[in-house]
Amino acid sequence: MELQNFIGGTFVPSDSQKKIAKYSPFDGQLLAEVTASDAMDVIKAIQNAKKAMPAFKDLPREERALLLGKMAQALEDKASDYAYQEALHQGLSQSFVLENSVKVAIQILRQTAESLKQELPTQMLVQPVGLVGIIASWSLSLRLITERLAPALAAGNVCLVKVSEKSPITAKILAEILQAAAVPAGVVNILQGDAEVGKVIAGHPSIHAVTAVGKTSTVESIAKAGLSQFKKVQLSGSVKNAAIVLAGADFANHMDEILRSFLIGQGQLCWNTSRLFILESFQKEFMEALKASLDKLEPLKDPSGSSPWTPLISAEAVEDVLKKTQGGVVEHGKVAWGAEKISGSGYFVKPVMMIDLPNCSVLQQDELQGPLFLITPVKYQHEVAKWVNTSYLAHSAVIWGPAEKLDKVIAQLECAQVWMNQWMNGESQTIFGHKQSSFGNPDMSWSGSFYSDVKILTGTR
Repeated sequence: MELQNFIGGTFVPSDSQKKIAKYSPFDGQLLAEVTASDAMDVIKAIQNAKKAMPAFKDLPREERALLLGKMAQALEDKASDYAYQEALHQGLSQSFVLENSVKVAIQILRQTAESLKQELPTQMLVQPVGLVGIIASWSLSLRLITERLAPALAAGNVCLVKVSEKSPITAKILAEILQAAAVPAGVVNILQGDAEVGKVIAGHPSIHAVTAVGKTSTVESIAKAGLSQFKKVQLSGSVKNAAIVLAGADFANHMDEILRSFLIGQGQLCWNTSRLFILESFQKEFMEALKASLDKLEPLKDPSGSSPWTPLISAEAVEDVLKKTQGGVVEHGKVAWGAEKISGSGYFVKPVMMIDLPNCSVLQQDELQGPLFLITPVKYQHEVAKWVNTSYLAHSAVIWGPAEKLDKVIAQLECAQVWMNQWMNGESQTIFGHKQSSFGNPDMSWSGSFYSDVKILTGTR
């Protein structure tokens, strides 16, 4: 398969003729040759967007709502197939991608279309920003792009989307949806390519607003490129999420669910947890139940399976996990389970369970981007929030325990969302983190201050 750019309503190769090889996380086999975009591809995409801009910005709101509804229907018509394709490229299960990416994207498109029918205050004039750049990371990328594309289109903007080279299939899926919905050519242009393409998009003077999600280095480069021109930026970057088990939680019977937030995606999703806090009073029993649950694990060898032990996105990611594990051992952490590369095909490593790593260590503070789970026993419940909040990154948390114990801990956590006794069940809200996990204007409403230019009118007509 060859995966190309989508410019002016059609699939086109890059003039550079360079290709990026995309390999399957499950077996290491070549999945596709991917167009490697360059600056000229960015310029062509911008030129096509500018041609489409005048007509689209004047399109009545009800017609924009109709287009979003058609996109939702096109996605729903092939939901299962698209979920499998994304899962294959991203090393996830089809069922997880279907519930947490594809169905959520459908929901967002329909909710945004419905919001276009609501009347705005008469003293407010909402106009499109113009050309919006959207740059997304690979994990559940159809969802991440739709979260940003839906309000951008609803506001009457044209868009230039850069899809991660680690999930190039998302560009093909999104382009097929746009074609099926008869979205006018040039309104949405999609480029393949690496992080350098994102920097070119963010720094181009014709791009009026940039929204991006990705790892720290990518988001930092986009911020520098965009801020030099003082354009609107909306950035969501690295995370350091915690799982917490309180006294009274039935962890013996729910260990598989407790580990789910860590195992699915192997620490590579922005929703994944990487630290687990337990109380010393039940540490021995918990670790025994943990090991029993882990010993039953089998790797997910195909997207149609259901195992939470998923592969990593690349061979480089496997080596990175093993390197970081050694760094944790140097910092006096103890490996309680895992840390073994699985022989054979695919990018699998036994999830690493590390205990007693000092809370001031580098691994406790930084984003890990891999299956390295840090278990920290504490003596008292009030210590949990203290150590969770030491990281300069914050996004979400998962907490397990009886109702009477939850609220006090939750109130002290510095994060944007807390799941109580569950994790990732198809919620459609967008999460922007606290601290250094996000930057810029987080307004996701189509009529808000990021995707629209808002004028407040005073006086009488």
